Amino acid sequence: MTNPSSPVSASERYVPSLLPRDIFRTLIALAIVALTLGGWIYVMTIPVDRFALHAQTKLWWIEQVVGFVLAIICIGIAMRRRAFLAPAFWLAIYSLVFDVMRWIFEFREGQARLPIAMILYALFIWRLHLTRRAVTAEERPRAV
Repeated sequence: MTNPSSPVSASERYVPSLLPRDIFRTLIALAIVALTLGGWIYVMTIPVDRFALHAQTKLWWIEQVVGFVLAIICIGIAMRRRAFLAPAFWLAIYSLVFDVMRWIFEFREGQARLPIAMILYALFIWRLHLTRRAVTAEERPRAV
């Protein structure tokens, strides 16, 4: 039962299930999906890499599972589903931390590489943060 004396009408309390349109966020999400799934397909098709998978550490496997789940969640973000916003934000931060740590270790060993995934994750986090702020502003009840 609704409170008839409430200053906020029922139509203003409705929360849409779609995120605001953001083509840049969608393109980043699709790039993350393409690179993640493309990397997995590449590793599985190269016999030398495929046979080395059993020697990987548990931490590496956790990173792979997180990356795969993030790729699935990025598909939800590309479809503008609001339910995927918080998981995408936190999994992108987690993935960025993994990539920063790997980049630091590789840099200390003298390997310099262009961290495309780190750049994508950072841009994705930035766009998701802007989206979270916009969604929060939309959800605030407005007094009439």
